[in-house]
Amino acid sequence: MKRNSIFLSLLATLNGILIYSQAGNVGINTVTPGSTLTVNGSFAATYRTVTTSGNVSPTDYYLAYNSNTSGTLTLPAAIIGSGNFMGRTYHFKNTGTAALSIAANGAELIDNQTGAGVPTVNVPPGYYAFFISKGTLSGTTWELILLSSSDSIPAAATTYPFSTISTTSRQDLTASTGPYVRREINYPQGTVINTGNVLDISNGRFTAPSDGYYMFYGSTQFDNGNIPGTPNFDFVVLYLMKNYAVSPDNILVQSFQPSPGTLTGRNVSCITYLNKNETVSMAAAAGVTGSPIYQVVVSSFYGYKIAN
Repeated sequence: MKRNSIFLSLLATLNGILIYSQAGNVGINTVTPGSTLTVNGSFAATYRTVTTSGNVSPTDYYLAYNSNTSGTLTLPAAIIGSGNFMGRTYHFKNTGTAALSIAANGAELIDNQTGAGVPTVNVPPGYYAFFISKGTLSGTTWELILLSSSDSIPAAATTYPFSTISTTSRQDLTASTGPYVRREINYPQGTVINTGNVLDISNGRFTAPSDGYYMFYGSTQFDNGNIPGTPNFDFVVLYLMKNYAVSPDNILVQSFQPSPGTLTGRNVSCITYLNKNETVSMAAAAGVTGSPIYQVVVSSFYGYKIAN
């Protein structure tokens, strides 16, 4: 009687799980697994909330750091030979109000796609980070797959400032005769948002408040309608410049248009890494038939930090 009971329990378990195999593949709730493991249904892994610094466990998968005190979570050390966990992934979310750092173990480093590896990756409040083990034993043993915010853009009140500036005033700029003459576009009417006063209204420069990656977008309208004789443009170029007026000028991106007539609009955008106090600004150049100057009008420019 006891044997029958054990057999029936085992049979019920197998029927409930429905595990199949085919050509070396394993399927759960499917008779035709097309991959090494195919799950026809939901998937669950460990979810752990932590409030203090500590080590990431081999059994962890998703960790939510919920604290008002800064902390560090340290990834597992690389393993030589048997037990090497190449391909293991960890997910982190900073659900608290303080800074979170994800650190590699000992002298190991994290590959964050900037060239040299880094010992730690900062995950600000509201941000998510995804890591994978490279299986290497030294140097960059972990790779940062993704670092992103829960919001589409960082809030203006955080340490990741969003700032935007615009004007409908006309600005006179010197036309190019021969080499291109690049001039910054300024915004005498002020700003819409200027978090941390990172935007200089007089020259339109965004100054990085800290090291990191930044997103920029700018647009303007080249308009000679108020220039005597309404001269045509030979060409127009709109730039995003890094560290304008610092030799040599660093052009991040440009938008060029030949022979646009007397009126044309241009826009530029880019993502770039800036060190603290480096600047990005929008500049223009144009050739004009029969005039030493040209004008831009309805100009706007914004920038914000997206990651460390």
